[in-house]
Amino acid sequence: MDRGGSSMDLPIMHDNDRYELVKDIGSGNFGVARLMRDKQTKELVAVKYIERGEK
Repeated sequence: MDRGGSSMDLPIMHDNDRYELVKDIGSGNFGVARLMRDKQTKELVAVKYIERGEK
């Protein structure tokens, strides 16, 4: 089964009030990965914040 997909398939998170930060779990050249908790469902999710280039 092919589970691959392009980055275009990933949702863009706009609802910052929905999640609370648990901890930072990694960082690299393009951004940081954070462990977040959904305030409604209590589900843990990993969110990657990608830094924008200069405008």
